[in-house]
Parts: sequence; C-alpha cells; structure tokens
Amino acid sequence: MPVAPRLAFLVAAAGLLAGGCAASTPSQSIVMVSGRDDHGLLERPAIALQRSPTDQTVVGSAQDGTFVRVVREEGSWLLIRTFVSPIGEGWVNDHDLRAVAVLDGRTRVRFRDARLRDDGVVEVLIVPVDGGAEVWVSGRRLREVGAG
Repeated sequence: MPVAPRLAFLVAAAGLLAGGCAASTPSQSIVMVSGRDDHGLLERPAIALQRSPTDQTVVGSAQDGTFVRVVREEGSWLLIRTFVSPIGEGWVNDHDLRAVAVLDGRTRVRFRDARLRDDGVVEVLIVPVDGGAEVWVSGRRLREVGAG
C-alpha cells in the first residue's frame, strides 16, 4: 500500500500544529523498503535510488526489508536516506515503500522512529495498529505484511 497519501496527511496535520511546516517535508517519517510483489514474493532484492524523480540515474540502492528515513516528498516520489553505512540518499516511488509491518509474524505495527545501534542494527520505534504502547525493537523482527 503506497505511503504518500498518509504522509501528505501527516504533513498537513503537522503544519497546522506547528504553524506552517513546508508541505514538501514530511517530518522525517520512517518507512520500510519493499522489493516484493502484490503476493508478498521477493521480486527485487534491492531498490534503486534515483538522482531525482525525473532523473533515473541510479545513485545507490536500498535492500528489501530495510528501514529508511523520508527526507522529502514530491507527489508519489520520496527522497529517502538509509541508516546503515554507507549512508545512501535518493528518490524512490512510494510503490516501493511500506508504512506498516508485522512484528514476529503476529502483530501489525506502524513505525514512529528509527535509530542505528552501536552494533550496526537498526532499531525501530513501533506502535501496534490496533493500539498499544510504543516500544523499540530490532528491525530484524519486522516483516512486510504478506511476506513469507
């Protein structure tokens, strides 16, 4: 499910609360990169990061299932930044990004924040979709909804 419409809503809400945030900067949201098809099967192990929404020059890549920070949004295109070294930044279509995952194969969760631990593992601050407390978990425990 594309994330751009949700990000646009969050940006608008944040702008109202903050007194006028720029509409093209979605408050540094966290999303999961997805190289999976509509059935959850791995189609592309890595997603290319483009120079811009209109320039398809590949400037890096992000692996399926990794977490990235959204830096900016232009329509259905998002400028993302990876957490792991080497840090990569580039544009990805929202079709290749997810805002919801499954924790340990059971609970659907949304992402609130992410950070890189000293040991190189990305931790994600999650909250259950059906409600509950926020908690930090290893990104390794999260899978795309429908992925095997």
